[in-house]
Amino acid sequence: MALERATGKIRDCGHKVTPQRLAVLRAIAAEQHQSMEEIRGRCPGVGMVTVYRTLDLLAELGLVRRLDLGDGARYELAEDHHHHLICEGCGSVTEFEQCPVDLRSLPRVGGGFEVRAHSLEVYGTCSDCR
Repeated sequence: MALERATGKIRDCGHKVTPQRLAVLRAIAAEQHQSMEEIRGRCPGVGMVTVYRTLDLLAELGLVRRLDLGDGARYELAEDHHHHLICEGCGSVTEFEQCPVDLRSLPRVGGGFEVRAHSLEVYGTCSDCR
């Protein structure tokens, strides 16, 4: 996702593109599946509360995904549709794109529930840990 597109969406939704928000966005763009501590390490001039609020805003706008990969919250850009293989031994995360979920076959849920997105995490042991 180009930073220009992301900043455009932030503005289009009525929010300011602050230097702190740009720093957090650049930090997340630097590497997928980062923890909060890793993101803060990439933008040390931004306070912890500001990082949390920025992550919440970016997730709300659909620019960032919050994942729970077994060791706490991780964050990634919401650029494409993919899923994750997570090694329970070393914690490595591998992405895969083939989606085994057919959303049309999900049972109908009452109340007019509309699926916007989904995620899939598969846990196991990688070849290095076997």
